Amino acid sequence: MIFVLPILLLLGSLVSEPAQAYPDFISYGYNTCITCHYNGQGNGPLTDYGRALFATEIASRAVFKSTKTEEEIAASSGFLGSTQLPWWVRPGIKYRGIYFQNNPGGSAAVSKYITMQADANVALQLDRAGKYLFVLSGGYQPTPASRANIEDPDNKNMISREHYFRWKYSKSLFTYVGLMDKVFGLRIADHTAYSRNVTDLAQNDQSTGVITQYYADGWEVTGNVFVGNLLQEKEDVRQKGASVMFEYDVADQNRVGISALASRNEYVEKTRMAVHQKLGFSKGDSLLTELGFVKDSPLSKPSDKMGGYLMLRNLTRISRGYNILSQIEYYNPTLSADSSDMFKWSFGLLAFPMPRMEFRAGFVNGRTINDDSVTQDTWMLQSQLHLSL
Repeated sequence: MIFVLPILLLLGSLVSEPAQAYPDFISYGYNTCITCHYNGQGNGPLTDYGRALFATEIASRAVFKSTKTEEEIAASSGFLGSTQLPWWVRPGIKYRGIYFQNNPGGSAAVSKYITMQADANVALQLDRAGKYLFVLSGGYQPTPASRANIEDPDNKNMISREHYFRWKYSKSLFTYVGLMDKVFGLRIADHTAYSRNVTDLAQNDQSTGVITQYYADGWEVTGNVFVGNLLQEKEDVRQKGASVMFEYDVADQNRVGISALASRNEYVEKTRMAVHQKLGFSKGDSLLTELGFVKDSPLSKPSDKMGGYLMLRNLTRISRGYNILSQIEYYNPTLSADSSDMFKWSFGLLAFPMPRMEFRAGFVNGRTINDDSVTQDTWMLQSQLHLSL
């Protein structure tokens, strides 16, 4: 039932989101992630500028009312508020938890709270110009429910999420060496999205490697060579390979990109390709689109599987700090009538009621369609709290 793909694309063109240092921020005039992050791909700790920008332009001012100017709010956005730390060290702490209820109102309703992330990070500059830099980040990860009863040395709750060295060769050229997220597609915070999940690029899928990123006027290109997570004890499952991403500004607040990734371990070869677009409208309103293809080729037998996904993500600003976030997703594991068409739709509130805080509340609807049947819709109510220092 792949005929539904064009319909979803059409629906996506009719809709229009911000978030804490997310790609949705293109509507604020920030096309690239290096503006606010030490990592040019957009994950990990924020720079001083990124912290100040979030506090003064994105988070609500209700908590401050008229008691502080924008300059005073920016000056108090550091780890210790307005207390200045030595120029060479920038620490941080992040916490993210989720409360959800499956099948709300039904006899089989299940409620649960999960701590998704509890990390400490630090950026260490070796020179005042920021040419040489170390970033370290690690902390707690929950054991996935699917692996809770499996004895595996790689089932670890305390992990290093990333640790790398950054060399700023020039204003346009950056090189990173260490454990980082792989370069591919839109790096959104929803790690259950098909664009992150089926591509094996979720929250804890970092890999050790080298990334080189070049910025020019209106475009950038990034290459990544990786050898798997060297902290993973099972060497035979480490995916080794390379990826590349190119982005180009079609117009103001309109950036398109293309990504490709190829990797393999002793069991399977993986190929991923995607095109994406970041489109900004009025301040705070944006639309993200990603269309991707996923191919897994087991080495034990010639049985390639080519699947495809589509993600449409819209952010609409209500007022400063408060937004409506809607996301439509589609996935078919084989891009044929032999597999089910899987749909997800999420809708809710994305709020930044004050600096250092993010709150989400909404629902997720899922539906699976086969040639001869349609499954009963699944529903989930959820709320998330994200705190950062």
